[in-house]
Amino acid sequence: MDWRGFEPRASSMPRRRSSADLPAPVVNFTRILNYSASSRAYRFIASIINVTMGNFVSDFFVMTKPRVWVFLLITGIAGEVFALSILRSLDIGGFLYVALFIALGLMGAESLSNYFDISIDKKMKRTMDRALPSGRMSPSVALYGGLILIAITLILAIFRSLLSFTFMATGIFDYTIIYSYLTKKRTSWNIILGAYSGAAPLLAGFYAFTSSYNVVAILMFLTIFIWTPLHIWSLSIKYKEDYAAASVPMLPVGRTTRQSMGILFPIAVLAVIITVLTGYEFRLYFPFYLGIVVFVVYILLGASLFVSYLRALAQPDKRIMKLFVSTNIFIGIFFVFVALFSILIPFLGVLK
Repeated sequence: MDWRGFEPRASSMPRRRSSADLPAPVVNFTRILNYSASSRAYRFIASIINVTMGNFVSDFFVMTKPRVWVFLLITGIAGEVFALSILRSLDIGGFLYVALFIALGLMGAESLSNYFDISIDKKMKRTMDRALPSGRMSPSVALYGGLILIAITLILAIFRSLLSFTFMATGIFDYTIIYSYLTKKRTSWNIILGAYSGAAPLLAGFYAFTSSYNVVAILMFLTIFIWTPLHIWSLSIKYKEDYAAASVPMLPVGRTTRQSMGILFPIAVLAVIITVLTGYEFRLYFPFYLGIVVFVVYILLGASLFVSYLRALAQPDKRIMKLFVSTNIFIGIFFVFVALFSILIPFLGVLK
């Protein structure tokens, strides 16, 4: 039997709503972490968030600068894993609890920092399309949203550990008040004064589980502290005209590229030295031959960072952004190895 004559008209059939019926998002969530955009799983999750939660949540999340705080969260997680490993403890609930309040604290601090930076971001080509300077989001959302996240973080932290609470609180204060509010627009020392905030999550993660002094934890903290100006100033060399237009006195503003690169030399050397010292101390948690492997890994990491600096020094106009990317890769690999080696300690390590 021919049923073609009985086919219903398209206009008479109710159509199921799909993501295509929703307004196109102002900010594509898949661009939040563009360095991982090649991941199919990530793109799938991001598209679901865009459809189910809409532009507001997407914009707020992007405003918290996940490309920044995810790196810092990795350092906090590495601190947790290291602490649990040397304690021979499998506290999964505590691990997730601490990772949660570190992440919320970082998001809250970035939100509050964005609130303070509105006037700067409006003047910089690199940042003028962000949610706050473009007007897609109200400044009050960033202010109160950031304060709420910070409050939740501190409440969760104080119930876990006084030391962890202290490092989270002082880190947030350093980033939002000392760096963003007081010094970012006033002195080229701003990033030095704000470097503590980048290293605080590591200690917050570590001291959520112990109160003992630990040389490796302090060296890891110093690694981030010294890495921060190398990382930020390499980016600001590329965008120094942007910073100058916004009257932000980053180191390269008012200096030639060659002068700025010269100032970065002792910082790069110090970063390498502390990286090697971290590997030297970390090796003591392992039997001799495995300890040598750990030590060599950190020597190679420090050497790779210094080689990237030397290449940028030779050709700053062509390679300065490669140095910036290298600093990202360096700190990521550094703490991934911290976590991986730490996991081995309960099985292959030596008691200390």
